[in-house]
Order: sequence, then C-alpha cells, then structure tokens
Amino acid sequence: QSVGLQLKALWKNSLQTLQGPGGEGYQLLVAVVGSVTVTCVTILLALLVLFCIRKSLLNRKRTFTYQSGSGEETILQFNSGTLTLTRRTKPTQEPLTYPILEWEDIKFEDVIGEGNFGQVIKAMIKKDGNKMSAAVKMLKEFASENDHRDFAGELEVLCKLGQHPNIINLIGACENRGYLYIAIEYAPYGNLLDFLRKSRVLETDPAFAKEHGTASTLTSQQLLQFAVDVANGMHYLSDKQFIHRDLAARNVLVGENLVAKIADFGLSRGEEVYVKKTMGRLPVRWMAIESLNYSVYTTKSDVWSFGVLLWEIVSLGGTPYCGMTCAELYEKLPQGYRMEQPKNCDDEVYELMRQCWRDRPYERPPFAQISVQLNRMQEARKAYVNMALFENFTYAGIDATAEEA
Repeated sequence: QSVGLQLKALWKNSLQTLQGPGGEGYQLLVAVVGSVTVTCVTILLALLVLFCIRKSLLNRKRTFTYQSGSGEETILQFNSGTLTLTRRTKPTQEPLTYPILEWEDIKFEDVIGEGNFGQVIKAMIKKDGNKMSAAVKMLKEFASENDHRDFAGELEVLCKLGQHPNIINLIGACENRGYLYIAIEYAPYGNLLDFLRKSRVLETDPAFAKEHGTASTLTSQQLLQFAVDVANGMHYLSDKQFIHRDLAARNVLVGENLVAKIADFGLSRGEEVYVKKTMGRLPVRWMAIESLNYSVYTTKSDVWSFGVLLWEIVSLGGTPYCGMTCAELYEKLPQGYRMEQPKNCDDEVYELMRQCWRDRPYERPPFAQISVQLNRMQEARKAYVNMALFENFTYAGIDATAEEA
C-alpha cells in the first residue's frame, strides 16, 4: 500500500508540473505538439501537390491534338467509351462513341509487331460474353506528340468507317492509367509484304521451285485476289471520302481464308483534299508526284499508291525502285520515268499500273473502276501473273516509314 501511495503522489506531482504554465514539461509538450502539427501539414501539402501533378500528367496523356485538312486544331479526349472532339473554331463539342473494352477482359499474349514508337500484341478479348483473338495496338511511353495524334486519329477513323470485309475492323478500345489501347481484328497471316516474300520458294526451296515449275507457293489467282480485295476496300474508303495516305503491302494484313484487309489508318484523313503542313516520316516510294512535290493528298494519290502495291504483289514483295535514291525519284518521276513491266506480268495488269501512275491525278481511274476491272479479270480465270518465270525481284531492307523527302 505504501508503494501505491508513493506512485499516486508522484503522478499527481507530475500532472501539476505539466499543468503549470511556467513549467518545463508544459513547454516541452507545446514544442512536441507544434512540431508534429507542422510535420503533418507539410506532408499533407506535399501529397496534395503530388496528386495535382499526377492528375495533370494523366490528363495530358489522355489529350491528343492534330491539324485537320481544313486547318482546324482538334483536341481528342477519351473517357468512358467516348471520344470528345473539340475544334477550336467551333464552340460545340462533337462526341464520338467507340465500343469500350474493360481492362480485365483483355488477356495479353505475344508481341506480333513492334516499331520505334508503338507495338502490337496478340490478345484474347472477351466482348459481349464471347471470346475472340485480337491485335491490340498501343504506343510506347516515349512516343511523340505526333504519334499520339496519329494514334488517336486512327481510332477516330476506325469508328467512322464502320465494318467492311476488306478493312481491318475495330473491336473496341480501352483506356487504362492514361494510355489508350486499340483492339482490332487479328490477322493470322501477318502483313501482305512479309507473306509475299515468304512465298518465294525460288529462294527458300529451289528444289521445290524447279520440281513444280513455280516461283511461289501462291498461285496467280491468289495474287490477283489480293489486288481485288485491296481495290474493294479502297473503293469503300473512297466512297466514305477517306484518304489513306500510306497504302502499301506492309499496311495490308492477310486474314482468315487469305482475305486481304487494309490496315494502319494512323495517317488517314476524312477530307476530299488533305494538305500536309509539316514534313515528317514519308513513304516516298509509294507517293504520287503531287504528294512528293506539294504535299497534297487526295483519293487520286491513293490510286497512285495502289499501282505501286499492285507491282509489289506481282513482284512477290519486291522493293519499288530498288537501287534508286529518293532524290533520284524526285528528279525522274516528273520526267516520265516509271517502273518497267515485270517479265512475269500480263500486259493488262501492267497497263492498269500505268494508268494509276499518270501525271495528272484526274486522269487516273477511280477505285470503283479499278475494282470492277480487277473483278472482271478474276472471273476470266486467266493467269495474269506467270508463276513459272523465275525473275529475280530484289528487295532491300528499307524502312519505308523513315525515308525523308
């Protein structure tokens, strides 16, 4: 009991010391409380600043700007399944709805394509209760503002185009942590350029080539069908008044049953005439004369590119103007130079190429006419490409998207 009484007295004296306004304990308590308060306030302010910075960065990543053909600046923001397009010359907003995918419904598998600023990954998508294979496109962290602009523009184009058997159709899009992911149809045979080159048995299996008397595992009818598919897809695009601006075998994918589908709409524009304001990465070997000289793009410049693509098909993935520099093309094309007729190519097919490469854009055939002509040729069941001729079409490791004018 005496020990308990002593402890009680000590506790009472301590309380009186702390409660005394002049006591050292009171001053110590005030100092500790003040220090803790200042520390807490500082931490809260720092967290608030970090939150604001992070929110600002996310908003910046989710905003894309590009110049349309009419010179208007367009800001695209995506959120909850919608793209909002705000044109600075117009006070109203134009919402563009896209099919939204949930992040949890995308199961990534293997990388199937990669560039300097983006990549494509095969994925299993769950949509409306069904599972399907898809190719998911995304940008890398260090992609430029122009790459973000083109990427958002591609989603806009895919939404507006709708569905067609000869274009790569949109499955949906997903926004996760400020990044945009676009899911499109999966093409099991990859891009047409690589597919054509892999078919070259003259190089990969000479014994097979000589035994079967063929330069490719593909038939003349299959090659012509690729051209028919692309022409039908471009006819659809031109009817919608879309300009692709980068039509080439590398941007055509081969789907189920070897159906060719036009892809890569990142440079597409929905105007009748598009004037490029700045110089960027240019696919010079596929560009029409007016695009090279004046940076003007129309459906007729797409027709020129189709003629080059037709040459790529006949040559089993050869490189256009192989051995020539871009500077030589600038000089020789206006002087009337054109690629020569391949030895294995029928006169009618080469004549179609030449029509696509006419100097004056209005003299080139429209895609409606090209589509009709190629479909008629396909129905004739004639061998328009002689697969028994072993012409050595060369191709070089040229990065077509990195060539500068």
